[in-house]
Amino acid sequence: MTSRNLYFNLMKEDLKRRVWTIALTALSLVFTLLVPTAIRSGAYLDQLREALSDYEKRSWIRQLEGMVGINGLVIAVLVILAVVWAVSGFRYLHNSRQVDFYHSIPVRRGRLFLASYVNGILVTGIVYFVVQAVSVMLILRTGIDGPVQQGLWWKIYLLNMVYYVMLYTTAVIAMMMTGNLIVALLGIVVFCGYGPGVIVLIKGYEMMWFHTLCDTARSSMRWIRMVNLSSPFANYMFALEDFSYGALGVRRMAGTVVVTAALGLLAYVLYRIRPSESAGKAMAFKKTQTPIKLLIALPVAVAFGIFFYSLRSTLPWGVFGALCGSVITCCLMEIIYHFDFRKLFANWIQMAACGAVSVLLILAGIYDWYGYDSWLPKATEVKSAAVWLGYEDNWVTYGKPGIETNYRGEEELVWNYGSQKEYQYEHMELTDIYTVMELAGKGVRTGKELRRDGLQIWDSWGHDTQWRMCAVCFRMNNGRQVFRQYRIPMDDEMTDITAAIHDSREYKCGTYPILTQSPSDTASVYFQQYDRVEKLNVDGEDREKLLAVYQKELEELTMAVRERELPVGVIQFRTVEHQEAIDFYRDSNRYDLEGRCYYPVYPSFTRTLEAIRGAGGTVDDLTKGMISEVRIRYYTWYEGEDMTEEQAAIASSGYEGIDMLYEKKEEIDILSKALLYADYYGMNEYYKAECADNVGVTVFFKPRGTFDKAAVQSRRCQIDMSRLTEEEIERFGFMREAQEN
Repeated sequence: MTSRNLYFNLMKEDLKRRVWTIALTALSLVFTLLVPTAIRSGAYLDQLREALSDYEKRSWIRQLEGMVGINGLVIAVLVILAVVWAVSGFRYLHNSRQVDFYHSIPVRRGRLFLASYVNGILVTGIVYFVVQAVSVMLILRTGIDGPVQQGLWWKIYLLNMVYYVMLYTTAVIAMMMTGNLIVALLGIVVFCGYGPGVIVLIKGYEMMWFHTLCDTARSSMRWIRMVNLSSPFANYMFALEDFSYGALGVRRMAGTVVVTAALGLLAYVLYRIRPSESAGKAMAFKKTQTPIKLLIALPVAVAFGIFFYSLRSTLPWGVFGALCGSVITCCLMEIIYHFDFRKLFANWIQMAACGAVSVLLILAGIYDWYGYDSWLPKATEVKSAAVWLGYEDNWVTYGKPGIETNYRGEEELVWNYGSQKEYQYEHMELTDIYTVMELAGKGVRTGKELRRDGLQIWDSWGHDTQWRMCAVCFRMNNGRQVFRQYRIPMDDEMTDITAAIHDSREYKCGTYPILTQSPSDTASVYFQQYDRVEKLNVDGEDREKLLAVYQKELEELTMAVRERELPVGVIQFRTVEHQEAIDFYRDSNRYDLEGRCYYPVYPSFTRTLEAIRGAGGTVDDLTKGMISEVRIRYYTWYEGEDMTEEQAAIASSGYEGIDMLYEKKEEIDILSKALLYADYYGMNEYYKAECADNVGVTVFFKPRGTFDKAAVQSRRCQIDMSRLTEEEIERFGFMREAQEN
């Protein structure tokens, strides 16, 4: 009992000397949480006396819920209070007289530590709980129910307090390891920012010099997890994000509590072994000086090297940056350690070692000493592969509709987006390994040539050579997956390689989800052409036959066909899940569900076109008979010496351009033969056309009846000058790209 009374007396005496900290805690939380909640709840009650729309009411309710939910201002205050309580509780450790006084008290040092440490948690926890509870009562008196009554307020309270304790304990450790307040504050910044900073630096290092680096969803998630676990502050921010999506589980919170307990134990041990004579010194433990200095100086030196190299892409500047960073950081650290400018080069051997290591890291990146970019597997070691050939088919819709529950407990429709790359990595299994190896080998050789010439991958973008970015996933026989990305010049050899990959059935099955769709999962079929959408009259066997016919012809589509044909329409095989989402959320404007998952129908798809006509669909060519008028907006960037005053005035108008409307039969006859329907042209990047880049074309269609969806009055088009004579090109003022440069 006496021991317990002594402990509580120590806590009371500690609170007496920290009255200002208690007042700061109460005032900061009252004026950032309680007062704003009172003002907003009163304003909401005043607004209720008037006619509030449902949207305005929901907006007010969400604002009030946000006050006792994820409140950014309250979170910032708690982070600051964690540092303030740690500093106020253990500030005496940085003053030799105060240390002698406290340590001369006939009380165990462990109890002194616990009294101050526990006060920093209890006071903030109690004050925050009271302010949060009163704020909740102010909100409930307005009649609002839902997330507030369902426990949102106490869940966020527990989350904030758990991470407050973690940050507070981290700040206490910084106070234990230092003997000066300024150095302690710097230490807190290092503890909270060092991990994320180093991870970002490593990622920047890879992006700078690993030219064949290929990021995937899995690797991105791995980096995110590393940042998440790299510091208490970063983990706190990620926990708040998870909480906002209702994804913060008990397991993660339990792990945070365990880590916090371990940090608390570390702080206790450091307090027990901390030398009393370390007060006033930069570091309380001399043995930690060298490791901390090197851990800070080396990343800074590499960051300097990357920065200077990025300015000129030359070796001397990269080496200069690394040496400059190591010298500056080591000198600053010595000044901080000794509080003496004359100690700049007190440990020049460590400085030299840091500079040498940083220079070696820069050289290793520049010259690929790791062998990362030159790596190529043996064909016999690869079981299968997946290849991404760029964004030629970026019109493909990946993903599906779904329902998610937010932190308010509300269900909302979302579209679970998918990446083309990730879909191909998962579903494509190319067995023609030797063709894939030719592609990868060409990419490796290109990278070596660029390095030999002192160029980076991005240095070649401005060259006249046409380039293609490709990515390869090698599935090795041992189960390992290796990803690489290559930038390769488009020559005849590369054209043959990409054509061989593109024309394979395995490539298409790994690119187009429609090829794996089953008839039982198909609810309805729609055909869209130019200005109209039609639901095809197909059921049962007819729908199954149409799906099978289209899948077969899409599989047989070759790059040679795509070079000379454009789609004449698009077809949509809606899945059961897709159709149900459309029916359920038909009145919602959040997502254009009806416009997703369309696939092109080419003129060579004769069996598909025949089946569409047989199901009541109409297939027309884009002819002059369908067009009522053509509007062309001219953008003039050409500024030749022979430009007239009128042309100069047009050029000065910049991107606003000038609109011309062509509605005469003769004009439409000429323009119609050169029109490329923009939507279909965008679905086929392989099509060879000579488009006029100085104009924007809008085609207006004639009314052609009523369909399930309102008829579209106009559509964007392109002008293919290869279909016009020189006189016709000059008549309408179309410009070739060469004239614009």
